[in-house]
Amino acid sequence: CRHVHEQGICVDTTRVPGGAVRRLTWGPAQESLTITSASHDRKAARTISARMNLSRVAGIKMNRYKAPQTMTLLRLIVLLMLSVIACNLPLTAPETPLPTNSPEPTETSTPMPTPKPTKTITSSPTPMPSDLVWFGPNMGSPDYPELFTRPEQWSEARSRIDIFKFHIQNVLDVRCQICGTNTLNAFVKVQAFQKLTDWGLAIGIDVGAVKEWGCTGTEDFRNAKTAIDNVQRNGGIVTFLVMDEPYMGGEYAPPGSKPCGYSMEQSAGVTSWFIKRVKAAYPRIIIGDTEPYPYFSASELEQWISALEAKGTKPDFFHLDVNMDQARHDGLDRQDVVADLQTLSQFFQEHQIPLGVIFTSNSNWNVTSDRAYFDVTMEWIRTVNAAIGRPQHLIFNSWLGPQPNGVHEIPFNLPENDPDSYSHTQLIIEGLDVFDQ
Repeated sequence: CRHVHEQGICVDTTRVPGGAVRRLTWGPAQESLTITSASHDRKAARTISARMNLSRVAGIKMNRYKAPQTMTLLRLIVLLMLSVIACNLPLTAPETPLPTNSPEPTETSTPMPTPKPTKTITSSPTPMPSDLVWFGPNMGSPDYPELFTRPEQWSEARSRIDIFKFHIQNVLDVRCQICGTNTLNAFVKVQAFQKLTDWGLAIGIDVGAVKEWGCTGTEDFRNAKTAIDNVQRNGGIVTFLVMDEPYMGGEYAPPGSKPCGYSMEQSAGVTSWFIKRVKAAYPRIIIGDTEPYPYFSASELEQWISALEAKGTKPDFFHLDVNMDQARHDGLDRQDVVADLQTLSQFFQEHQIPLGVIFTSNSNWNVTSDRAYFDVTMEWIRTVNAAIGRPQHLIFNSWLGPQPNGVHEIPFNLPENDPDSYSHTQLIIEGLDVFDQ
């Protein structure tokens, strides 16, 4: 034995013709002899091991005292085994090549064994509740942060909502003219996201999916990811994303902007990619769609959902943004709108997609007071209730503006219990009372 290690363990290494190396190991604690053959051909590295029980072959039990007497017999056995193994070594390299982009080694020490892969636990999607109340304050409402510093002023309204929705501009750390001072730092300062979590309210964010500035969906996803991460780094948990009219975004652009110019099928393709990308990154997030009516007819909205389903996706919920002012302009009377609400309600029920209706000042976009906003929205609430009853999702949401200062302010949010304030939280209470009668 050329190399005797501690406790009598012996390792013997022999090179044979063809570049192979034989490694022999035995010792006093072993009943068996292990012979390992490894080719040094870099394209055909492999190991062949032969193990034999010495006490069966020669009636020998190896230990540190008897090793000298049995050396001759052992060498004969080893030479015999090496000859047998050498005959079975491949003469050519295996057909499967090694990867051409293998990483270069970073050190020359003996590599550690590769750990076995561990089982990855994938988060399952959050179940979709069917009866939800959403509250989305206007992005520039002057008392927005006070919702978190004066919670006693909207305790009843807060107890009757399920989801607090932010416009994406409110949770990005960038300047936003229409938001006024209501951007990320303002909400971090008042611990808004942590308090919503403590109050048991889910957090939702309105996000772009197909916009004139993000026709491929990739820029839209980066913005959505930034918004989600901003909330979750500051104590919140984002449960809902609402795509802001991707069907419309594929074909429309504000004056002075270049539209994507997409067909419905093209917009559906990008929207489907966006949904899959979000669910891959955030498996527990529930993602829905908002689309405008009557910008799209009831029939076109049904075709849109079918186009998404054909792409292998569909929204987890659908929110209808009805513009009664445009309906009048298009020659639709209230009964036409009611009929389309009933048609869409039936369609989404058949497709097992919860339908929500947005409650805002949709028949007069030029209101200049909280009182006018309150009255117009309550009228719309009564219309919807008469047409289809209580929708599965009720969304109290404002983006009315801008005011002369460029900020989207109407209405104020607080307090909920002053009959002369006509606040957004008061609207929630009285609006829900209509559906609960």
